[in-house]
Amino acid sequence: MNEQLREQVYAVVSLVPPGRVISYGDIAELFGINPRLVGRLMSISEPADELPWWRVTNSYGDPPKRLLDEVVPRWAEEGITLKPNGIGCRIKEYRADLAALADDAERLLGPMPGLRDD
Repeated sequence: MNEQLREQVYAVVSLVPPGRVISYGDIAELFGINPRLVGRLMSISEPADELPWWRVTNSYGDPPKRLLDEVVPRWAEEGITLKPNGIGCRIKEYRADLAALADDAERLLGPMPGLRDD
């Protein structure tokens, strides 16, 4: 797997502020890659990466079900409330400002392939 891409994706995830989430697809769009690749990269993160992984959800605002018990207290600490079904958050309410995130990512990493108007 591309180590540079992994580090760049993790850098973007680290830019997501507390109390906000971003979807795999949002991240994928920045890089011009498939959201499933973002999911794969997130699944191989390690504690040493110090990654706020709980801020990354699917397009419905749901974290991986196997991680829900770990996500809920982190979200509560950050002020993110669960949807009535108890599975995720309302992503429209908690999604990070994508334009600001893209600007921050470009300042940190340089031009983002998914943002080019080619």
